[in-house]
Amino acid sequence: MEEIMVTETVTPIRGTDAYWRQRRLAFALIQSLEQAIHVRNQAPMYVGSADDPMENTGPWDRVCQVQDRVRQNPLALETLAAQKRLMLLTA
Repeated sequence: MEEIMVTETVTPIRGTDAYWRQRRLAFALIQSLEQAIHVRNQAPMYVGSADDPMENTGPWDRVCQVQDRVRQNPLALETLAAQKRLMLLTA
């Protein structure tokens, strides 16, 4: 009986539907990060009234969450590295 060797790859084979699906996801994550950074940069530091101001940490927390998601996606990291934009992960 002939044995068939099957290899599993971490990333899909380039050009396949799975590859393009993952590539679109990576670009969507990068776009989400860019948007989160933009929102954070426009957000006020404090919200509420002058008598009772509260720190507006939501936009900063959101950037950290999206950065973590990008760090966990190898294709997103590869894309940012190729574009020389890894600084988005520390912005």
